[in-house]
Amino acid sequence: MAEKEHTFEEAYRRLEEAVQKLEQGGLTLEQAIAVYEEGMRLVKICNECLNAAELKITQLQSLSEEGA
Repeated sequence: MAEKEHTFEEAYRRLEEAVQKLEQGGLTLEQAIAVYEEGMRLVKICNECLNAAELKITQLQSLSEEGA
């Protein structure tokens, strides 16, 4: 994971907040761009967390199949 200070849950919660801000409107163009950029960074963190979890599950399944 690129940024260890964020758990998946924390990054996902912050991503949901960013989406809400953008959906509510009322932001200046600069604010909207900044929120969008933060959202894209959070998406990357979430994807990295999910990819790491998928890899771990695949590895565990392989170990389980070897032992069976």
